[in-house]
Amino acid sequence: MKLWSIVTLNGLLGVPGALAIFLWLLAVPLVWVDANFNIVGDPLPFWLAISTDTARSLLSTIATAAITTLSMVYSIMLVVFTLAAGNIAPRLLQRFSRDRVNQITAGLLGGTFLYSLSVLRATGPNLHPEFSIATAFILAAISVLQVINFVHAVSRSVTIDAEVAKISEQLENQVNALVVETDADNEDFDEDKLECVLKAQQSGYVTMLDEASLIQLAKEHDTAIAVKVAPGDFVLAGQTLAVTGFDQNDKKALGVVTEAIILQAYRGAVDDIRFSIRILLEIALRALSPGVNDSFTAVACADRIAAALVKPVSEGLRGDVRSDDDGTPRLKVPGLSLGDLLNMTLHPLRQAARGNILMLDHLGVVLNSLYTIAGPEAKELIRAHGKGLLETAGAGDPIGSDLDFLRKRLVFDIDD
Repeated sequence: MKLWSIVTLNGLLGVPGALAIFLWLLAVPLVWVDANFNIVGDPLPFWLAISTDTARSLLSTIATAAITTLSMVYSIMLVVFTLAAGNIAPRLLQRFSRDRVNQITAGLLGGTFLYSLSVLRATGPNLHPEFSIATAFILAAISVLQVINFVHAVSRSVTIDAEVAKISEQLENQVNALVVETDADNEDFDEDKLECVLKAQQSGYVTMLDEASLIQLAKEHDTAIAVKVAPGDFVLAGQTLAVTGFDQNDKKALGVVTEAIILQAYRGAVDDIRFSIRILLEIALRALSPGVNDSFTAVACADRIAAALVKPVSEGLRGDVRSDDDGTPRLKVPGLSLGDLLNMTLHPLRQAARGNILMLDHLGVVLNSLYTIAGPEAKELIRAHGKGLLETAGAGDPIGSDLDFLRKRLVFDIDD
């Protein structure tokens, strides 16, 4: 049930469909009120007074315009999808389908169409649902404003820098969630006592891990849970998902654990830090390819990745063990180390920038910035990446002055 709710709410089905059905059903009570109560008095105000023929014509116009505009909206979205897949990154299509502006626009237009048809059906010589007709007019006006907002949002969605900033904001939130100072040490978690093995019933990518539910469940049963997979991992059917302290026959508890580890056929970016990083890397690597040759887009991606690394570099990352409110270790999950994060982000950028002095120079600037805020462990890792940067630059056959310039660019000594 949780998986279905995530899929529908994050796509072009759940929110648009729910909004359209709500507006469609709204016609029923409003027409009933018009049929049973004289809510505006007699004579009617000028903005409600309307003849039967004019009312039917107005409702027909609104319905026709709404469904026509809805077709145009979906056509524009398909064009944007095509441009994004070809020029930015194919995996950005998931972000566009989750965009609330796109979802609300589709739902509002579809709902206005269904609402107008319903009121049109009720309008006749014996019934003038003036209030319902006025509501249809208001919905039409709101739809026009929403379409304007939709066009504005679409124009921004095909701007690479704007998309890079949005992805980076999500990545920053995901990474910052790993910076916690109150978690227990691995030594405090006794995994040897956990004997109940929970295996995957199907193959798929781990897209979400509900840690709060697992911690609460373990606390209620006074036990612990060791999860063996992390968001972004591809799990095979029969592979171990978790090891728990529950009884093997406690189907209810094991079912809660299964629901908390959500598997999907494709990757998603709900909890998957690696997925968000790889989207930014994909955009940067495409920009650095000879066919595109857009170094400034790669520079923007490097800047946004550095912004997401601020807290891990300066404060460090939490361990693998999670505790409950009482400080008792309840959950162990595979985590990312600071070295993993730096290697995952900086290695591909540095290797792709070989021979591109502009990008190599900017990576030096990024390393300098991170070094100034880094803790002792992070500084050692950054020095290692600085050494790799100089080696990569040297492998690209640069002129001596360029290599000397890059070496002097680094504010830290790579031999420390």
